[in-house]
Amino acid sequence: MHKLPWTYTIIAVLLLTAFVEEAYPQTPEQNTALRYVKAGMEYMRTGNYREARDSFVEAVRYNDLDSTAHLGLGIAYFQLRDDSSAEQELMRAVQISPNDATAYQFLGELAYRRDDLETSVTFWEKAVALNPSADRLRERLERIKKEHRTEKDFNRDVTSHFLIKYEGREKIEIGRIVLSILEDAYGDIGRALSYYPDRDIPVILYSSQQFQDVTEAPGWSGGLFDGKIRIPIGGIERETPGLRKTLYHEYTHAVVRNLTRHCPTWLNEGLAQYFEGRDINADQRNLLRQIVQTGNLPPLSSLEGSFTALSTNDAMVAYLLSLSSVRYMIDSFGIYRVRTILDELATGATMNKAISNSILLSADEFERGWKLSLESAN
Repeated sequence: MHKLPWTYTIIAVLLLTAFVEEAYPQTPEQNTALRYVKAGMEYMRTGNYREARDSFVEAVRYNDLDSTAHLGLGIAYFQLRDDSSAEQELMRAVQISPNDATAYQFLGELAYRRDDLETSVTFWEKAVALNPSADRLRERLERIKKEHRTEKDFNRDVTSHFLIKYEGREKIEIGRIVLSILEDAYGDIGRALSYYPDRDIPVILYSSQQFQDVTEAPGWSGGLFDGKIRIPIGGIERETPGLRKTLYHEYTHAVVRNLTRHCPTWLNEGLAQYFEGRDINADQRNLLRQIVQTGNLPPLSSLEGSFTALSTNDAMVAYLLSLSSVRYMIDSFGIYRVRTILDELATGATMNKAISNSILLSADEFERGWKLSLESAN
């Protein structure tokens, strides 16, 4: 399972628009900078953060005192995961405009990304103080405070690709087992998708109660990725098939998130199940066939949002449909086409366009083929 903590980009873009519309450039340089800022915001709306970055760079070049340009550039760098540059630009934005709540929001997100919860809390408290109506940020702040209280005394271990935290020295061995499995996943999934994340991925091991308290995940969840891999380890003391499947599943979400922030849930969850090695058994094939025959097969577009609010039964069906559609995609077109779709999504393409550009079929044609495969499945 994954849970996207989709932060403040849309809100930030709206704020940027308001700031720009209120501005009244007095010089040709300011006027040119304004044009680049507006272009950057348009690129950001479509998810094309590279073009947005380039536009904001030009805006800053023409007017280094424009806090909106620095804020936009910082957000673009943030989305491109150039954290050092993002922090530099966001700090410049608050230097020019000390009451910019949005810049503090993203500075808090940067601190959270590097697992510096204390600094993240400080920035978000500042943002909330500057913008008391930011209810979603206030809720997130309270969750992060709870997370910080839970994890502040956790032990840490680091490999070349992961940072793991857990409570109690007695968990050292299971921590090492988890890291070993994740290193296997790093290699296996990396080879399949030709992609290897170039920064440490945080992994937190909780007791079952801690996991529920911190994540507020549904009871059917066996793990969660929200920028960090979170696993309820319970009483596990050795490697089990279930633990390996869970870690491969959540690591897949980490890879997808690194490739694009615009992946529909059915594709994301289908890939996660595929790489964990989940099969579709005879009973499930029969269920899928019945869904098709009764005319109840939903369009994949209805499975693009989060599954976290679904009931246990509805979640089971949603995950099954996701796995089935992704397996059909991989079996019919190859895993490299899936990587191409993810790359298309990263540029801001819609899912329909990403499918069309990658497998040379429309989304409707792909879904018709998938439906036919379900009708004829043994």
